[in-house]
Amino acid sequence: MEIVSIVLNFVLASGLVGTLLFFRSKKRKEMAEADLAELENTEKVVAIQSEQITRLDGRVEKLEEKVDKLEIIIEHKDVELERNRLVIRQAYKCTTPPEQCPVLVKRAELDRSRKQNKQ
Repeated sequence: MEIVSIVLNFVLASGLVGTLLFFRSKKRKEMAEADLAELENTEKVVAIQSEQITRLDGRVEKLEEKVDKLEIIIEHKDVELERNRLVIRQAYKCTTPPEQCPVLVKRAELDRSRKQNKQ
């Protein structure tokens, strides 16, 4: 009877150990598959974000060019405004009537010549 007990203990114990080892290996395999799937998903996200960054970088460059052009236009307008302020100050100092004021007459001539040059 003792031999039967030893054999049964060995068979049952090895079955339990085998089952535990099987579940551990199965769990490791499932974890590896989950890690692989997570890695693939991360790579896809990185690829999508890389595409978006490239697209947005192109848009930023275009907007920077527009900003540069607008800065030049604003600078020209500022210069023109300063000229107009100077003319207005000089015209206020002028004692002659506005129709004969040399400052205003000269300004009108300059405006006409600029308009003709633009056309």
